[in-house]
Amino acid sequence: MLAVGAVCAYMAPCAMAQNADANEEVYHALLEQIANKKISIAHQQVFVATLDTRIESLNVQIDGLSDVTETIAPMIDKMVSGIALAIESDFPFKRDERIARLHALQALVADEQALIGEKYRRALNIYKIEVNYGQGLEAYAGNHPVSPTIRQGDDRYAKDENGEVMRNETTGLPVELFDGDYLRYGRAALVYLNKNGSDPLRYDLSAHEWVSVKGAETNIRRAMRISYGEVAPGVVMAPVSRMP
Repeated sequence: MLAVGAVCAYMAPCAMAQNADANEEVYHALLEQIANKKISIAHQQVFVATLDTRIESLNVQIDGLSDVTETIAPMIDKMVSGIALAIESDFPFKRDERIARLHALQALVADEQALIGEKYRRALNIYKIEVNYGQGLEAYAGNHPVSPTIRQGDDRYAKDENGEVMRNETTGLPVELFDGDYLRYGRAALVYLNKNGSDPLRYDLSAHEWVSVKGAETNIRRAMRISYGEVAPGVVMAPVSRMP
Protein backbone atom coordinates (compact mmCIF):
# COMPACT_ATOMS: atom_id res chain seq x y z
CA MET A 1 0.00 0.00 0.00
CA LEU A 2 2.84 2.36 0.77
CA ALA A 3 4.39 1.75 -2.64
CA VAL A 4 1.14 2.53 -4.40
CA GLY A 5 0.69 5.72 -2.43
CA ALA A 6 4.15 6.86 -3.31
CA VAL A 7 3.53 6.33 -7.01
CA CYS A 8 0.29 8.29 -6.88
CA ALA A 9 1.95 11.11 -4.99
CA TYR A 10 4.68 11.22 -7.59
CA MET A 11 2.32 11.19 -10.61
CA ALA A 12 0.05 14.01 -9.47
CA PRO A 13 2.65 16.80 -9.80
CA CYS A 14 3.61 15.46 -13.24
CA ALA A 15 0.00 15.63 -14.42
CA MET A 16 -0.35 19.18 -13.09
CA ALA A 17 2.83 20.19 -14.88
CA GLN A 18 1.55 18.71 -18.14
CA ASN A 19 -1.77 20.55 -17.78
CA ALA A 20 0.08 23.78 -17.09
CA ASP A 21 2.19 23.30 -20.20
CA ALA A 22 -0.92 22.55 -22.28
CA ASN A 23 -2.73 25.63 -20.95
CA GLU A 24 0.29 27.77 -21.66
CA GLU A 25 0.38 26.50 -25.26
CA VAL A 26 -3.33 27.28 -25.69
CA TYR A 27 -2.77 30.73 -24.18
CA HIS A 28 0.11 31.49 -26.52
CA ALA A 29 -1.93 30.19 -29.47
CA LEU A 30 -4.78 32.55 -28.55
CA LEU A 31 -2.38 35.46 -28.22
CA GLU A 32 -0.99 34.66 -31.66
CA GLN A 33 -4.49 34.50 -33.18
CA ILE A 34 -5.39 37.85 -31.60
CA ALA A 35 -2.17 39.40 -32.89
CA ASN A 36 -2.80 38.02 -36.39
CA LYS A 37 -6.39 39.34 -36.32
CA LYS A 38 -5.17 42.80 -35.27
CA ILE A 39 -2.62 42.76 -38.07
CA SER A 40 -5.30 41.70 -40.57
CA ILE A 41 -7.64 44.48 -39.43
CA ALA A 42 -4.81 47.00 -39.62
CA HIS A 43 -4.03 45.89 -43.18
CA GLN A 44 -7.70 46.26 -44.15
CA GLN A 45 -7.86 49.73 -42.63
CA VAL A 46 -4.74 50.75 -44.52
CA PHE A 47 -6.20 49.34 -47.74
CA VAL A 48 -9.52 51.17 -47.28
CA ALA A 49 -7.75 54.41 -46.39
CA THR A 50 -5.50 54.05 -49.43
CA LEU A 51 -8.49 53.31 -51.65
CA ASP A 52 -10.41 56.32 -50.33
CA THR A 53 -7.35 58.49 -50.94
CA ARG A 54 -7.02 57.23 -54.50
CA ILE A 55 -10.72 57.81 -55.20
CA GLU A 56 -10.53 61.32 -53.79
CA SER A 57 -7.41 61.96 -55.84
CA LEU A 58 -9.14 60.80 -59.01
CA ASN A 59 -12.17 62.96 -58.24
CA VAL A 60 -9.91 65.98 -57.81
CA GLN A 61 -8.18 65.17 -61.09
CA ILE A 62 -11.50 64.87 -62.90
CA ASP A 63 -12.79 68.10 -61.40
CA GLY A 64 -9.56 69.89 -62.25
CA LEU A 65 -9.36 68.99 -65.93
CA SER A 66 -10.99 71.73 -67.94
CA ASP A 67 -11.31 69.60 -71.06
CA VAL A 68 -13.12 66.88 -69.11
CA THR A 69 -15.43 69.48 -67.61
CA GLU A 70 -16.21 70.89 -71.04
CA THR A 71 -17.07 67.40 -72.28
CA ILE A 72 -19.08 66.16 -69.30
CA ALA A 73 -21.03 69.34 -68.50
CA PRO A 74 -23.16 69.27 -71.70
CA MET A 75 -23.79 65.56 -71.16
CA ILE A 76 -25.02 66.24 -67.63
CA ASP A 77 -27.36 68.93 -68.95
CA LYS A 78 -28.80 66.44 -71.44
CA MET A 79 -29.26 63.85 -68.69
CA VAL A 80 -31.12 66.36 -66.51
CA SER A 81 -33.36 67.35 -69.43
CA GLY A 82 -34.01 63.70 -70.21
CA ILE A 83 -34.95 62.95 -66.60
CA ALA A 84 -37.30 65.94 -66.50
CA LEU A 85 -38.97 64.88 -69.75
CA ALA A 86 -39.33 61.28 -68.52
CA ILE A 87 -41.07 62.40 -65.33
CA GLU A 88 -43.35 64.80 -67.19
CA SER A 89 -44.48 62.27 -69.81
CA ASP A 90 -44.53 59.21 -67.55
CA PHE A 91 -47.22 57.68 -65.35
CA PRO A 92 -47.73 59.91 -62.28
CA PHE A 93 -46.35 57.48 -59.71
CA LYS A 94 -44.41 58.85 -56.71
CA ARG A 95 -44.52 62.18 -58.47
CA ASP A 96 -43.67 64.35 -55.45
CA GLU A 97 -40.65 62.19 -54.60
CA ARG A 98 -39.36 62.17 -58.18
CA ILE A 99 -39.84 65.90 -58.74
CA ALA A 100 -38.11 66.71 -55.43
CA ARG A 101 -35.17 64.56 -56.50
CA LEU A 102 -35.07 66.31 -59.88
CA HIS A 103 -35.16 69.78 -58.32
CA ALA A 104 -32.29 68.87 -55.99
CA LEU A 105 -30.27 67.70 -59.00
CA GLN A 106 -31.06 70.87 -60.95
CA ALA A 107 -29.92 72.99 -57.99
CA LEU A 108 -26.67 71.02 -57.76
CA VAL A 109 -25.98 71.35 -61.48
CA ALA A 110 -26.61 75.09 -61.31
CA ASP A 111 -24.19 75.46 -58.38
CA GLU A 112 -20.91 76.75 -59.82
CA GLN A 113 -19.05 75.77 -56.64
CA ALA A 114 -20.07 72.10 -56.88
CA LEU A 115 -17.59 69.65 -58.36
CA ILE A 116 -18.30 68.35 -61.84
CA GLY A 117 -17.68 64.80 -60.63
CA GLU A 118 -20.39 65.08 -57.97
CA LYS A 119 -22.83 66.51 -60.51
CA TYR A 120 -22.19 63.60 -62.85
CA ARG A 121 -22.52 60.98 -60.11
CA ARG A 122 -25.80 62.44 -58.86
CA ALA A 123 -27.24 62.71 -62.37
CA LEU A 124 -26.19 59.15 -63.19
CA ASN A 125 -27.70 57.82 -59.95
CA ILE A 126 -31.08 59.46 -60.61
CA TYR A 127 -30.96 58.32 -64.23
CA LYS A 128 -30.51 54.72 -63.03
CA ILE A 129 -33.40 55.09 -60.59
CA GLU A 130 -35.70 56.25 -63.38
CA VAL A 131 -34.58 53.40 -65.66
CA ASN A 132 -35.21 50.84 -62.91
CA TYR A 133 -38.80 52.04 -62.57
CA GLY A 134 -39.48 50.12 -65.78
CA GLN A 135 -38.94 46.78 -64.05
CA GLY A 136 -41.10 44.69 -61.73
CA LEU A 137 -44.15 45.38 -59.59
CA GLU A 138 -44.29 48.09 -56.96
CA ALA A 139 -47.23 48.75 -54.64
CA TYR A 140 -47.52 51.65 -52.22
CA ALA A 141 -50.27 53.27 -50.16
CA GLY A 142 -51.86 56.54 -51.21
CA ASN A 143 -55.06 58.54 -51.34
CA HIS A 144 -57.66 58.36 -54.10
CA PRO A 145 -56.24 60.00 -57.26
CA VAL A 146 -59.53 61.70 -58.21
CA SER A 147 -61.33 62.37 -54.92
CA PRO A 148 -58.82 62.02 -52.08
CA THR A 149 -60.00 62.10 -48.48
CA ILE A 150 -58.84 65.21 -46.63
CA ARG A 151 -57.39 64.33 -43.24
CA GLN A 152 -55.91 66.84 -40.80
CA GLY A 153 -54.08 66.61 -37.49
CA ASP A 154 -54.23 63.24 -35.75
CA ASP A 155 -57.03 62.18 -38.10
CA ARG A 156 -54.26 61.39 -40.59
CA TYR A 157 -53.06 58.50 -38.43
CA ALA A 158 -54.36 55.07 -37.47
CA LYS A 159 -55.38 54.65 -33.81
CA ASP A 160 -55.54 51.65 -31.48
CA GLU A 161 -58.52 50.60 -29.32
CA ASN A 162 -57.52 53.21 -26.73
CA GLY A 163 -57.54 56.00 -29.26
CA GLU A 164 -53.75 56.33 -29.24
CA VAL A 165 -51.87 56.97 -32.48
CA MET A 166 -50.31 53.74 -33.73
CA ARG A 167 -46.63 53.71 -34.66
CA ASN A 168 -44.59 51.65 -37.06
CA GLU A 169 -42.63 49.04 -35.09
CA THR A 170 -39.57 49.48 -37.30
CA THR A 171 -39.40 53.25 -37.84
CA GLY A 172 -41.32 54.47 -34.81
CA LEU A 173 -43.23 56.89 -37.05
CA PRO A 174 -47.03 57.30 -36.87
CA VAL A 175 -48.98 54.95 -39.16
CA GLU A 176 -50.69 57.14 -41.75
CA LEU A 177 -54.17 56.44 -43.08
CA PHE A 178 -54.68 56.26 -46.83
CA ASP A 179 -57.69 55.65 -49.05
CA GLY A 180 -56.11 52.75 -50.91
CA ASP A 181 -53.07 51.47 -52.77
CA TYR A 182 -51.33 52.15 -56.06
CA LEU A 183 -49.63 49.48 -58.13
CA ARG A 184 -47.09 50.07 -60.86
CA TYR A 185 -46.53 47.32 -63.44
CA GLY A 186 -43.10 48.49 -64.52
CA ARG A 187 -43.91 51.23 -67.00
CA ALA A 188 -46.74 49.25 -68.57
CA ALA A 189 -49.55 50.35 -66.26
CA LEU A 190 -50.41 52.28 -63.12
CA VAL A 191 -53.55 51.31 -61.19
CA TYR A 192 -55.35 52.25 -57.98
CA LEU A 193 -57.67 50.29 -55.68
CA ASN A 194 -59.48 51.36 -52.51
CA LYS A 195 -58.64 49.55 -49.27
CA ASN A 196 -62.04 47.81 -49.39
CA GLY A 197 -61.35 46.57 -52.93
CA SER A 198 -63.68 49.02 -54.65
CA ASP A 199 -63.27 51.61 -57.40
CA PRO A 200 -60.42 50.08 -59.47
CA LEU A 201 -58.79 52.69 -61.69
CA ARG A 202 -55.96 52.80 -64.18
CA TYR A 203 -54.14 55.81 -65.53
CA ASP A 204 -54.72 56.37 -69.25
CA LEU A 205 -51.40 57.72 -70.46
CA SER A 206 -52.79 58.90 -73.80
CA ALA A 207 -55.69 60.82 -72.24
CA HIS A 208 -53.77 61.81 -69.08
CA GLU A 209 -56.64 60.81 -66.82
CA TRP A 210 -57.81 58.03 -64.51
CA VAL A 211 -60.40 55.65 -65.93
CA SER A 212 -62.43 52.86 -64.34
CA VAL A 213 -61.46 49.23 -64.90
CA LYS A 214 -64.45 47.42 -63.41
CA GLY A 215 -63.91 43.69 -63.22
CA ALA A 216 -60.15 43.94 -62.73
CA GLU A 217 -60.33 44.11 -58.94
CA THR A 218 -59.27 40.50 -58.34
CA ASN A 219 -56.21 40.65 -60.59
CA ILE A 220 -55.15 44.01 -59.19
CA ARG A 221 -55.52 42.88 -55.58
CA ARG A 222 -53.52 39.70 -56.28
CA ALA A 223 -50.74 41.67 -57.96
CA MET A 224 -50.66 44.06 -54.99
CA ARG A 225 -50.36 41.17 -52.54
CA ILE A 226 -47.47 39.76 -54.58
CA SER A 227 -45.75 43.15 -54.54
CA TYR A 228 -46.22 43.48 -50.78
CA GLY A 229 -44.79 39.97 -50.30
CA GLU A 230 -48.04 38.58 -48.87
CA VAL A 231 -48.28 35.74 -51.43
CA ALA A 232 -45.85 33.88 -53.64
CA PRO A 233 -44.88 35.44 -57.00
CA GLY A 234 -46.89 34.40 -60.04
CA VAL A 235 -48.19 35.55 -63.40
CA VAL A 236 -50.44 38.61 -63.16
CA MET A 237 -52.61 40.40 -65.69
CA ALA A 238 -52.01 44.12 -66.11
CA PRO A 239 -54.74 46.49 -67.36
CA VAL A 240 -52.38 48.05 -69.88
CA SER A 241 -53.33 51.37 -71.42
CA ARG A 242 -52.58 52.25 -75.00
CA MET A 243 -49.39 54.27 -75.28
CA PRO A 244 -49.74 57.79 -76.73
